[in-house]
Amino acid sequence: SCLIRRDLLNKMSWIKPLTIGSLTTTHNLVLAPLAGISDYPFRQLCRDFGADLTFSEMVSVDGLLYNSQKTRRLLQIYPHEHPIGFQFFGSDPEIFRKVLPEIETLEPDLIDLNFGCPVRKVVSRGAGAALLGDIAALQKIVEIAKAATRLPVTAKIRLGWDAHSIVVLEAAQAVEVGGADAITVHARTRSQGYSGKASWEYIARVKAQSRIPVIGNGDVVDGPSAAQMFQSTGVDGIMIARGALGQPWIFQHILHYLQDGGLMPVPGVEERIRILQKHYQMEVSEVGEVTALSQMRKHFVWYTHGLPHSARLRDQIFHAGNYQQIEEIFSSYLELIRSVEVQSLKV
Repeated sequence: SCLIRRDLLNKMSWIKPLTIGSLTTTHNLVLAPLAGISDYPFRQLCRDFGADLTFSEMVSVDGLLYNSQKTRRLLQIYPHEHPIGFQFFGSDPEIFRKVLPEIETLEPDLIDLNFGCPVRKVVSRGAGAALLGDIAALQKIVEIAKAATRLPVTAKIRLGWDAHSIVVLEAAQAVEVGGADAITVHARTRSQGYSGKASWEYIARVKAQSRIPVIGNGDVVDGPSAAQMFQSTGVDGIMIARGALGQPWIFQHILHYLQDGGLMPVPGVEERIRILQKHYQMEVSEVGEVTALSQMRKHFVWYTHGLPHSARLRDQIFHAGNYQQIEEIFSSYLELIRSVEVQSLKV
């Protein structure tokens, strides 16, 4: 069974503070930096459901060097968002040396270095997962970043480029020798992307050799899978990425399961739509109707997955042109669901 015994849960007390350099969090469930997703509304919604440490979207240090306003907007945070980290990618250590001191003025709580992004436009520039093919360069970036800022520095890596080039242990050692304060391991290769099963045994091996905190990432989608990762790898914390898409309440559910041993009920249709509406309203407030509608399309798909009549609902949403129309669609959809429920009760 995937369920962990209640008495074992109470003995293990996996939920605890996570200390990364000078930063100590309330607990050790972390929201991953997600390009195009982890903007302020998404971060805040996850925080409302129990997430503690969150991250900005992944940011290019080259964009910062050339003063890209689009890049800088990704680093706008609010005073109530702490603790929060900024994640950066790039391939030139000197650019990290130039831009990171200025980043301190924006007051993040830590700096994270991305050595795992599999996206072609990132790896084609020698950044992200491409650096797993040059461990010396990866270590140099960590050393430069650590010297350039007083903030804690962490790094996120993958297992390697593909199944024939697993370098996760060497990469993790380079991150630690370079002076990083913690490391996150996404237990897939670059060639896997986000498919296939995460190989947690490599996370366990990194944890066994490391003297800095190790955060595990990959295939944690609920309380039982979080318990299994803690139990099988011994990690200091867990980073939630795709598991939070369309279900920001995942943090609340994992915390409840690991602390109390019980499964919380999945939000019903009305509750899910209410949360989706709140997310959409926050996006509109943050970036305006037009941009919000564009940015929310993927979220509409994730939130409505598995709901009754979801295909029709999504079709209506995707043909809507403004906030008012979207709200009317949600209202009509909930009326439909209620009428169906009433009819089923009569039967």
